Amino acid sequence: MTNIIRWDPFKEIERFFSDDFFPALLPTVRLPEIPVDIYEKDNKLYVEVGLPGLSKDDVKIRIKDDLLTIEGTKEEKKEEKDENYYRREIKRGSFKRVIRLPYQINEKEAKAEFSNGILKISFPKAEENEGKEIKIS
Repeated sequence: MTNIIRWDPFKEIERFFSDDFFPALLPTVRLPEIPVDIYEKDNKLYVEVGLPGLSKDDVKIRIKDDLLTIEGTKEEKKEEKDENYYRREIKRGSFKRVIRLPYQINEKEAKAEFSNGILKISFPKAEENEGKEIKIS
């Protein structure tokens, strides 16, 4: 028995513009997502970010409410001189990653370390506010 599949014209358009269908016609630039691991250990929240090729001076970290923002820039200059040619290559790039944290943390006691291309940020959990009971009068 044959199955009938409903034709969706928008899927055809999406397929046409995908890299698998016609990669040479449409050059695309894809920026890779910055890899992030988020885990909890010993009542602390840890965020590890892979930033190979960067130094701690290239990276800025900000936290506001429950959003952690990691951003940075990298500029690499390289010059080569020889008898018959002169070449200069400049590579520039920037990134920004915003991560929603799973719960409230204590921002004042946050710590960050950068080692071997891995940025590791630790946050202690914020004390839970149990609320206040209100008496009815």
